[in-house]
Amino acid sequence: MPAGYRFYAKISWSILGRSPESRAIGADCILLIVAALGPTTMAELAATATDYGLDILIEVHDRYELELALAIKPKRMIGVNNRDLHTFKTTLTTTLDLLPSIPNDVLVVTESGIQTAQDVALMRQNGVNSFLVGEAFMRAEEPGQRLAELFDLTH
Repeated sequence: MPAGYRFYAKISWSILGRSPESRAIGADCILLIVAALGPTTMAELAATATDYGLDILIEVHDRYELELALAIKPKRMIGVNNRDLHTFKTTLTTTLDLLPSIPNDVLVVTESGIQTAQDVALMRQNGVNSFLVGEAFMRAEEPGQRLAELFDLTH
């Protein structure tokens, strides 16, 4: 998540409409996953979140989902999930392919598939500076050391 965010509430179909609860527990931002929501529900949740002063990270997996996400107002953050939900394989080309279609005033978060410092460098070279990393930390014996390695924090 961008610097300054304490944490975010992951909104899925089982807990739709809980923006007030998210704010009450201290969330700054909610995650709306296009693949799990229809356009109408997503728009309603985005409006409710905005009413409660929550920022919104809208997660997409492909061009169609990106088009739906870009129709939501306000569109401050788009998360591009590099994991194919059918095969569970990851490829960073998902983010790279969708980047040209995302307006410059929208913060892009690349999600999943960040395994090496070279992956981080590739994203940064393409203007992406926000990362959602999970698996690389979960598999590491020393997650803090892994963080330092990925983001060159050893200096």
